[in-house]
Amino acid sequence: MKDPLDTVGNEKELFDQIAKLVVGKPNHVVWCVGMNLIVNAIRQSTGTRALAEAQFNELFGQGKSVLLDVHYDSVTGHRRSVIPYTQVIKPPFHDEGNVIFHGK
Repeated sequence: MKDPLDTVGNEKELFDQIAKLVVGKPNHVVWCVGMNLIVNAIRQSTGTRALAEAQFNELFGQGKSVLLDVHYDSVTGHRRSVIPYTQVIKPPFHDEGNVIFHGK
C-alpha cells in the first residue's frame, strides 16, 4: 500500500507497519480501524467538544482534498493514475499493401 500523503520520518515508519498489518483485510475492517485510531487520538488529546470537532473537520478536510484533488479527475469523476508515464511506445508502421495508405 502506498502512502497517499507521502509522509516522512516517524509517520512514514508507522504507516508502513500498519500497511503490512492490513494486507488482505476487507476494506470495511481497515476503515473501521483507521477511524478508531483517529477518534481515540483526538479524544485523548482534546479537552473540549468544540476543539475536538475542529480538529476532526480539519483532518478530514485535508484528507478529502488529497483524495479528490490528487486521485480523482474532476471532469470525468473517475479515479486517475498518479504514476507518471515515462515510457512512450511507438510501434513500427506495418504496410500490407493497403491502397488507402499508398495508392497501390
